[in-house]
Amino acid sequence: MKRYFYNIQIRVLICPEDGEFVARALEMDLLGYGKTEREAIEELKSAIESQISFAHQMNDPGMIQFPADQSYFKRWEDAQIKALRHEILEDKPMRLESRAAIISFNEEELKSLREKRFQKSQLVCA
Repeated sequence: MKRYFYNIQIRVLICPEDGEFVARALEMDLLGYGKTEREAIEELKSAIESQISFAHQMNDPGMIQFPADQSYFKRWEDAQIKALRHEILEDKPMRLESRAAIISFNEEELKSLREKRFQKSQLVCA
């Protein structure tokens, strides 16, 4: 079994769109939607973790970085500058920090896990 840990920082642009919030990971061009900013960010985190895991399973690190269109990077920079000046803007910049963990099993380890029998416990929760 191999374990891989990734510390990732991604710029995220959050903006209202059609009555909900959209969180866009600029370095990966992934989206998260939600009724609130928090919901959009949580959905985005899940998408990022899934994409990293899938890229690892496919053994293709090139699947991780698909930058968004440059117009979104410009919007993020504008929002960042305006936030520093305490100006109001619909777009909101933020940095998302995540720690992704991936565990890989080789064929022998998977076979062993499949064959493993679990015994019933006599413990009962009340």
